[in-house]
Amino acid sequence: MRQPSGDLFPTDRPIPASQMIGRRDDVRELATALEQGTNLVVVGARRTGKTSVCEAALTRVKGRGFYVAAVDLFRLADASELAEALAAAVLDNRSGTRRALMKARQLGRAALSAAQTSAVLKMRDQLGDGVELVLTPGLAQSDPDAALTAALELPERIARADDKRVVVFFDEFQEVAGERRPYGDPDAVTKRMRAIFQRSDHVSHLFAGSLEHVMRDLFAPTRRAFSGYGTFKALRPIAPDEWREGLADRFQADDCKPAPGAIDRIVELGEGHPRVTMLIAQQTHLASVLLGTREIELSTVEQGYRAALEGDEAALEETVGRIRSLHKRALLMARRVATGSALHTGLRSGEGDRALKALRAAGIVEHEGHGDWRIVNPLLRRYLIESQPFA
Repeated sequence: MRQPSGDLFPTDRPIPASQMIGRRDDVRELATALEQGTNLVVVGARRTGKTSVCEAALTRVKGRGFYVAAVDLFRLADASELAEALAAAVLDNRSGTRRALMKARQLGRAALSAAQTSAVLKMRDQLGDGVELVLTPGLAQSDPDAALTAALELPERIARADDKRVVVFFDEFQEVAGERRPYGDPDAVTKRMRAIFQRSDHVSHLFAGSLEHVMRDLFAPTRRAFSGYGTFKALRPIAPDEWREGLADRFQADDCKPAPGAIDRIVELGEGHPRVTMLIAQQTHLASVLLGTREIELSTVEQGYRAALEGDEAALEETVGRIRSLHKRALLMARRVATGSALHTGLRSGEGDRALKALRAAGIVEHEGHGDWRIVNPLLRRYLIESQPFA
């Protein structure tokens, strides 16, 4: 039996620390800083590994006796959902508390024994209204603002009660400032958060976001509530040697024999993008399975690359549709960035800059220096080059 390609080279979920390629120093530094009470901000495009690194740091911190809690704002619809998710994640550190609350939630308080009822009441008195968010389904919806306040205060309450330090991870934090304002007015929400966080002496906060300009706008300007709160931590690129070593180990786990230059070609095609590199390797391995061989030839890599590109075609086409909606010249500018063409030729003054700004705001391109732009996703870059050349 062959090792499953998706297990050897996972692409559709955060990668556990045991399966990460590179990033050891990033994980160690994040964990150490959080243990020392530092608040951190990590920024990186989606699908580039920032969540995997942050979760690995939390795993390391938890292994050293800290309480941890994580919420993904991209998956939460509004303030009531955020409040419930955060309260549940914090209380999950107490296994006995979690079991008692889940039983009360499922069966109703009337089904609890006198001792269990007393324990729940004592817990609520000790930890505050955040307990009720887990105990009573739908409670947060009746007053989302009050519920969110109770949930944000809960980490410090449980830290003091249990004499533990708590690390709270907010993933995709830029959603706080999203256009639809899912958690209420962004300025009001962040002011409330800052007011609570700066009184939470036993809690470290880790914020991750995929739109750098939004995250910097939330944390840098003096007019913002989070100005000066948290240190920006840039993740190192995964070095080519780390990729080569890590990919070779994965192929070896299935007794595959890469030909000279095969792994180098995967690394080259992936351009250092974590998800794309893993996807090309995954599809290359799958091609070898379909061919009934464990020999990984350069031709197998090219077959895997084309399969990765074709497999992502629907998502890439959707991205192109989104690019079209950003600005009337956005697709033209994206193609010019992809091909390395002169960016502003034939455009009216400011037109290209506005299109590039919209592409950057959407996380499609990154600005690497004066006049130097690049497409974040290498597969999208290839798709833009190979698709029809007219915007």
